[in-house]
Amino acid sequence: MSQSLPLQRVADLTQRFVAGLLGQAPSRVEATVASQDGMPVLCAVEAVLGRTLSRATRQELIWLGRTPPSGGHVLRLRAFQADNVVIGDEMHELRT
Repeated sequence: MSQSLPLQRVADLTQRFVAGLLGQAPSRVEATVASQDGMPVLCAVEAVLGRTLSRATRQELIWLGRTPPSGGHVLRLRAFQADNVVIGDEMHELRT
């Protein structure tokens, strides 16, 4: 595992993403991480989602166990309405 994972940055980005959804009530939020060290990164995402989203909002956490060509980690956050319309979509590249 990498010596220094950007977990606080991941939590901050996730918090900002959820804050941008205020008033839209997503039915599903999907977090995808491409990284060899994806499990701790997804845990940081899940901690924020667990304390900020309604219990009715489904969470899908996806770990792509490959390192992106640029190295580091790629985090993609997407939110959907009940009819699968995308209401939020962000992608972030993070370096360790």
